[in-house]
Amino acid sequence: MTNNRDFKGVWIPKEIWLNEKLTALDKIIYTEISSLDNENHCTASNEYLAQFCQCSERKVSDTIKKLISMNLIEVIDFDGRHRSMRLADFS
Repeated sequence: MTNNRDFKGVWIPKEIWLNEKLTALDKIIYTEISSLDNENHCTASNEYLAQFCQCSERKVSDTIKKLISMNLIEVIDFDGRHRSMRLADFS
């Protein structure tokens, strides 16, 4: 999955970095979703994100639900098994 992007580093918006409601894992998962959000949006699986973040798929699932509930990411498409996500607009 990491070969499908033009990786030059990461940038974390201050709204994320300074948000005391987010854990370090929340911020890492948000940033990885941001890094993978392209013209097809982010289609990373919980399994991929768990391996990348060295955590359980359950933690990834809980974090994604949290980011959605906080309106930081949104699900564009979900077929019951696969989803497409993008970052929410801060404006």
